[in-house]
Amino acid sequence: MTGTQPKRTTHVMLSGRAKDVIRIARPRHPGQIEIDAATARRWPEAERLLSLPPDVRIMRNGDIAWLDPLPTFEWYEQFYNRHYRNSGCKPYEETPVFIRRRIAYFAERIDRINAHLGRRPDSLLEIGSGDGLFLVAANGAAIDAIGIDICEMSCERAGSRYGVEVLPGDLLRSNLPLKTHYDVVVMNHVLEHLLTPLDYLKRIHELLTPDGLLAIEIPQQFINPIDIAYRTLGIRRHFSTYSLHHPYFYTPSSIRRLLAAAGFEVAHLRTWLPNQVFHVENRLLTAPVQLGLWLADRIASRGHIIEVFARPV
Repeated sequence: MTGTQPKRTTHVMLSGRAKDVIRIARPRHPGQIEIDAATARRWPEAERLLSLPPDVRIMRNGDIAWLDPLPTFEWYEQFYNRHYRNSGCKPYEETPVFIRRRIAYFAERIDRINAHLGRRPDSLLEIGSGDGLFLVAANGAAIDAIGIDICEMSCERAGSRYGVEVLPGDLLRSNLPLKTHYDVVVMNHVLEHLLTPLDYLKRIHELLTPDGLLAIEIPQQFINPIDIAYRTLGIRRHFSTYSLHHPYFYTPSSIRRLLAAAGFEVAHLRTWLPNQVFHVENRLLTAPVQLGLWLADRIASRGHIIEVFARPV
């Protein structure tokens, strides 16, 4: 988005208490790919799927969509530190079985990273580490890995529970004790949370070794078979502030353009990950879902997850 934006405001509650109502203003964010807001159109089907309040819209122009108005960085910082982990966490996510599955899933990701890099990385930086389970898998593969997360509670939990190092702060705004370069930088469902993604990707480009690798996983929302089925059946997700945690909604083409603008070349991209639905045990449920996602990926790159490996150029 470029140019001066007309000022719009809305108010959203971070919890059920009136004192937690905070103001969202539409700021100017230059750190993303070009969006012609003048020709953008409202996307009511996506809004209904998230059950957004009437004064928060989803706008779309071509291959990218975004929240309107956009929250501020300060809003997100407060959200992640006070409510995100609790509002987004489900009871089964704390069970040992689920944790083991997540670590196994991340171990497979590390195997793919090694294959695309052509070797085992000596150093790895994860941005948005959350509870640190990806770092657990990385350390298990004998990789020197460290993470960053804006949520201080998550950083403390990662250290106390799993013994991994997650630095509290933001890649652009915090003075973090990082190395000059890393062989690999990873973002697991993080890029879609960033208000100025191009700025972050340019910083990552500086942090990568010349032969390094960027690994990204993000959701492809609203146009995948699962969300299309929900929309067709009229199923809506319950609204919470969790509905606002993605300011942008990407597709493979917009990710490619964004990475190219930051100086990256996409080495591999797919929208189907066979083991991504790891929280459902019943194969009678997961098998047909995965078949549909595989077909959507093969026919039109419309699976529900986008995995990208990119190299600096």
